[in-house]
Amino acid sequence: MVAPTVIVLSVFSLAPTLYGALVSLYNVQFVQLLEFVGLNNYISMFTSPDFWQSFRVSITFTVFSVVLTVGLGFGLAILANGSNGLVPAFRTLVVVPWVTSYVVVYLIFKWILNYDDGLINVTLAYLGTSKVAWLTNPTLALGSLIVVDTWRAAPYAMILLLAGLQTIPGEIYEAAATDGASAWHSFWSMTLPLMKLPLAIVLVLITIVDFNTLVAMLVLTGGGPGRATEPLSLLMYLQAFQYFQMGPAASIAMFIFALNLVLSAGYVRLLRSD
Repeated sequence: MVAPTVIVLSVFSLAPTLYGALVSLYNVQFVQLLEFVGLNNYISMFTSPDFWQSFRVSITFTVFSVVLTVGLGFGLAILANGSNGLVPAFRTLVVVPWVTSYVVVYLIFKWILNYDDGLINVTLAYLGTSKVAWLTNPTLALGSLIVVDTWRAAPYAMILLLAGLQTIPGEIYEAAATDGASAWHSFWSMTLPLMKLPLAIVLVLITIVDFNTLVAMLVLTGGGPGRATEPLSLLMYLQAFQYFQMGPAASIAMFIFALNLVLSAGYVRLLRSD
């Protein structure tokens, strides 16, 4: 059973990664390796203002999205962990954004946030308030993307954290209540410490997903206005498929891959510590 797994991983993961590393060392025309340039593509990448602008966008988007997603997901998980008869319906409704196609979700929000006839601005105009350029204002565009991503990803965090909450024995809460502990005290002294590992795992997983986000920017803003919402993943995409600079695109891909390796190593270490 091990051999087929190794073959599949080699064909679909290892081989493309090694080829990407090779491409990053060449001057490439479409898919033809023309000239070996060594680390020149990496030197150009690290000295490019566009790269560092995209890196800042990636970090900003990831940090805020992760904090909001995990925080909201944890809150939803606590609500979904109840025994109320409405809990099954609540769980079903909450996971709808996550099970819906990414593109569909982002297209819906592109309409909702549209300046001219979007749902929010039409409502604001009806109330006599000025319209807001949610996706075309450099100050607001990235924040709007973070909110949309949080809405879409929070159900995923909720499912993972709900699984962790359901492993906590109910008896400890009953004992705490008997001793006079408030719900708030029980949360801080029992729930949070017991959820430390699940929360850490979800943080790493969501960080990996958000750092590699491409579809949200591609559909909602295209990286604009200017480069205000252009993360590394979109810069890599544009370099490869708009400017046909495969060498520089591959060097960005290898940089993202290296960061993903670090995050994945952290994830594996957390799992082993359980």
